[in-house]
Amino acid sequence: MVFFGITQGVGLSAEAASPAAAEPEDYRLLKAIISAEFNGQVPHDWGETVPGVQTRLRTEDKVLAIGVDACDLMAKGDDAKLIKFLEAEKIPATIFVCGTWIEKYPAVLKDLAANALFEIANRGISRKACSVNGKAAGETPGTASVEELFNEIERNARKIEAVTGTLPHYYRAGAGYYDDVAVRIVKALGYEAVGASILPAGGAEAGKEQILAAFTNPASGAIAIFGGISLQSTFVEGVMESLLSLRSRGYKLVKVSDYPPE
Repeated sequence: MVFFGITQGVGLSAEAASPAAAEPEDYRLLKAIISAEFNGQVPHDWGETVPGVQTRLRTEDKVLAIGVDACDLMAKGDDAKLIKFLEAEKIPATIFVCGTWIEKYPAVLKDLAANALFEIANRGISRKACSVNGKAAGETPGTASVEELFNEIERNARKIEAVTGTLPHYYRAGAGYYDDVAVRIVKALGYEAVGASILPAGGAEAGKEQILAAFTNPASGAIAIFGGISLQSTFVEGVMESLLSLRSRGYKLVKVSDYPPE
């Protein structure tokens, strides 16, 4: 069951979207519906590839979807270089933003959203793992309940809408981890849970050689999501070199929405 129609087109200021502010009536109603539907359901799967999480595009062509976790971008020169590179090379990307980043950089978000190369996606208010029982993904805490998960997703979606005028369609959990009940909640809200199918050794701390190795021959329709608090200049250099190499070898670089799921 999809309840997305309740929130479609409803704008919300950043102040009203904060936890301390009163929740709008439609927000409370939607939370009550989701809570009634999913409270008491016990998850059985946990990870980055739980069924229902989109980790590949629907194509057999040489296509690679580019995602960027912008929550730590723009704050450092090396990090901002990645976005500037995508703009300069006219490479489309899906850019995931979290609540704290939106509060710091609303003008940057508005500019990114106005750029036809990019689409804005939801990283959650606090980038927590997508759980209904508080399960953590390593050092990344998970949401503790259905209600907290709802707030993590929907509050940030509305913060994005308040700045850009558009609700995001895609959502990525903190650390990319979901349980199966949480994935059903994401879908009930009308969003698509996204994961990555290319995970370089070392994660965000990977060096240039590790990045180049990971992108030697990506599968058709693979999704790559770059970012993280440890993003280093060698990581960014590896990403840029890899993307240019792939494009020269005939790969089409796209946003996630360019090949929607069935």
